[in-house]
Amino acid sequence: MLSRTTRVADELLYPRADETAREGVPRGHLDALAAAGALGLATRAPALLRQATEIISAADGATWFVYAQHHQPVRAVAGSPNQALRDRWLTPLLTGRALSGHAISHLARPGPPAVTATPGARGGWALNGRIAWLTGWGLADVVLVGALAPDDRVLFALLPAEDLDSPRAAVHRHTLWSMHATHAVAVDLNDVPVGRDQVVSMSRHADWLRAHLNHNANTHPAVFGCLRATSRFLERYETFKAWSDSAKLRAEQLRSRAYGLIDTRPPGEAIDDRLATRAAAVDLALRTAAACVAAAGAGSMCSDTTAARLMAEASFHLVHSQTPQAKDAYARLTGALGGSPC
Repeated sequence: MLSRTTRVADELLYPRADETAREGVPRGHLDALAAAGALGLATRAPALLRQATEIISAADGATWFVYAQHHQPVRAVAGSPNQALRDRWLTPLLTGRALSGHAISHLARPGPPAVTATPGARGGWALNGRIAWLTGWGLADVVLVGALAPDDRVLFALLPAEDLDSPRAAVHRHTLWSMHATHAVAVDLNDVPVGRDQVVSMSRHADWLRAHLNHNANTHPAVFGCLRATSRFLERYETFKAWSDSAKLRAEQLRSRAYGLIDTRPPGEAIDDRLATRAAAVDLALRTAAACVAAAGAGSMCSDTTAARLMAEASFHLVHSQTPQAKDAYARLTGALGGSPC
């Protein structure tokens, strides 16, 4: 599977990455990854998904991020007590015949709930509120939506994408300077119905939030994919070869530390170490991407250049899966909390 995924990355994604950043991720990229077996990794060994993520994100950050949306819904469906839903959707999702997205990050926001679920007729639910971020619009066939239900519970439902593009919903396209190619939208929900057969699971909000914060203390493998891409770009320039070599060495040290923490420690342990490693890896990606801009010169100010794309992709990792704790860890690393960043 990894060799097939590498072939897709090398022969399809990487040569077209700058074009994809301009024109948007096509469904054909996801279909090619599905044919390679890369869309069925969510229920397999975590190390396999990490490796595939690094390969894909090193080739094309935008395609990686649309690809990444697929895994959480697959895990949710695979673990769902709803047998009928599993029977209908699990195999199509694992094979990539159906592509999924998810809209759950709003569940981590403080304050009033962004999306609510109220009990409806015949054991169903009605969704109201705003999904602030949904990636892969126009590509995903189904979307895993999270909503806060009564008694501090969270409802997870798997909805056909067309249910979110109906008179009961309004879609607003985001204009982004980074990852614009990922087809990101916001969606307003007005009593969007959820049938009992569409309910994936219910959980306590506090339990979900704890798991969310613990998981996102880790360094995402795509950061190391980004570092592969920036180091590879710098190898073209003799004056930046030493930087490239140094960045690759430091990235491997951080990678070993990050994955070691994931593989050997329970999720709720060593949170400060995980956050510090994440901050250091993101900072290295940003500085190496900045070196790409310097190496390419003034031409990199054109938004359709490889160096500009790499800078935008590295910047994205500052906010991808960001939690207040991750933000604080990055601030500590850069010296912002202590005053001078120098």
